[in-house]
Amino acid sequence: MTIQIRHKVFIRTNQIKSGRQSIWFLHGFADSGLAYKEVFESPLNEDFNIYVIDLPGFGVSPINPDFLSIKQQATLVSNIIEEEIANQGKVNLVAHSLGALIGTWVCQNLKEKINYYFNIEGNLTEADSYFSGKPLKFNSTEEFVTKFDEEVFELAKFEERYKRYYCSLRLAEPEGMKNWSFTSQEYIKEGSCGIEFKELNCKKVYIWGDVDTPKETQSFIEENKIPNQLYAGIGHWHMVENAKQLYTDINKKIKLP
Repeated sequence: MTIQIRHKVFIRTNQIKSGRQSIWFLHGFADSGLAYKEVFESPLNEDFNIYVIDLPGFGVSPINPDFLSIKQQATLVSNIIEEEIANQGKVNLVAHSLGALIGTWVCQNLKEKINYYFNIEGNLTEADSYFSGKPLKFNSTEEFVTKFDEEVFELAKFEERYKRYYCSLRLAEPEGMKNWSFTSQEYIKEGSCGIEFKELNCKKVYIWGDVDTPKETQSFIEENKIPNQLYAGIGHWHMVENAKQLYTDINKKIKLP
C-alpha cells in the first residue's frame, strides 16, 4: 500500500498500473478508509488500481473550507478521479452508508466514465440516517460528540465491526460530522436519495444485509425494483464483517461481460 495526497485528501492506493480499470472506495459517516483495509489483500488488489479515500474532515484528511457540504465533497471527489484516470480504463465505485450519497453524485458527474457502482447500505430512505441523523438531536456539537463516542465505545466492547468504526470515529473532526449530517438532510427526504440511485444509468447494485437495514428501506428496494445483493446475517459494515465474500463478488461482477 502507498499513499497519495490530492487536494488535501489522503488516499491509500496499491501499485498503480497504466491501462487498467480503477476502483474508488468512499466511507460513511464518521468513518474512514480504515473500513476498507482488507481490500488490499483481496483479488481486487491484483486486477485493479485501488484508491481508498479519507474524505475531508475524516480519517487523516483535514476539513477543507472550500468543500464543507456533502454535495461539495462529491464535486471534489469527481475532480480528483478525473485528474487521476487520464491513462486508465473505466472507473468503478464502492461507497458505504451516507458516503453513498457522494457515490451517487460522482456517478452523475462522471457519467459514461463510470463502469460499475457498488452501493453498500447507502441511504435510500430517511430511515437509513440512524447514525448520521444523530447530530440533529443535540443542542451542541460537543454534546453530540460526547454521547456518540460513549455509545459506539460500548458497542465496540463486544463487536469487531464497531471496534473498527470506533477507531475511525476517534479521528473524525466534530465539525466534519456536523457538516455531513446537516447538509445531507435535504437529499434524504421522501426517498429522494433512493430515487437518484435508481435513476443512475451505469451498472449498479445495492448491497445490504438483513441485520441492520431498516424495514422501510427493504420495502423501498422491493417496490422500486432496485438491483440488489442480499447477504443474510450481515450487518451494516459488509467490508468488515464479510470482506472476503464481498470483494470476491465485486471482482466477479466487474468482470462479467
